[in-house]
Amino acid sequence: MNEFKTDGTPKTPSISGEVENGQISIKGICIPEDARNFFLPFRDWLLEFTEYTSNKINVEVDLEYFNTSTSNILLDVFKHLHRTAQSKEVSITWVYEEDDVDMKEVGEDYQIMVGDIIELKSKSILN
Repeated sequence: MNEFKTDGTPKTPSISGEVENGQISIKGICIPEDARNFFLPFRDWLLEFTEYTSNKINVEVDLEYFNTSTSNILLDVFKHLHRTAQSKEVSITWVYEEDDVDMKEVGEDYQIMVGDIIELKSKSILN
């Protein structure tokens, strides 16, 4: 299985998935015109990766801003990872700027929807 890599643009995040160590990163701004189409290659890769990996899966989501269609895609990804966590070790870190109350609250909402696999961390804690 290959690594996954999409470079970020002014409207889309960088996404990387490392098979060997189970690290997945989604970082940047996410306001694509067609979020489903943008995330489709990553979704397909993620489905295969989570089925076959025996590694712990660590996901870091560090988005500055995203649109409504992206929020629905992220929820689908998080629900899939929650199901995967029934048989494998999965953690999601939702990273937000310390003064960005909205992004913190969005992370809290995702926690409510998919459970304790999501941990919230402000960038001040990470630095």
